[in-house]
Amino acid sequence: MTVFIDVNVIMYAAGSSHPHQEPSQRLLEGVLQGRVEAISDTEILQELLYRFWRLKKVELGVQLVRQVVEVLPNLLPVESRDGVLAAALLSQHPAIEPRDAIHAAVMLNHGLTHLYSYDRHFDRIPGLKRLEP
Repeated sequence: MTVFIDVNVIMYAAGSSHPHQEPSQRLLEGVLQGRVEAISDTEILQELLYRFWRLKKVELGVQLVRQVVEVLPNLLPVESRDGVLAAALLSQHPAIEPRDAIHAAVMLNHGLTHLYSYDRHFDRIPGLKRLEP
């Protein structure tokens, strides 16, 4: 089974000390070692760049993007059909953040049902099963 990796798992793994850091690092290590079949979408690259740009740590963001592409080389594209489905998801579930609606739409449009994320609002989307590392 292929699981989707949300950007917060990557941010916790790469960030400062936090209770989610070690489990996130273990999960990504499992991906690297081939024990976990994982994928994500290109939107996570924008999220990483934006987050670290806001923190005025652009080079760290650039480094993380390069690492993510090495760990998850087959990122799914975000297509117009994903935007349309994301809009419908936001209409049905207004508590979901737009970027997460995009991730959910990409997952649903590619037949993915499981994701690793700390964002509980994914629990509200029918057809998705959120797991924590």
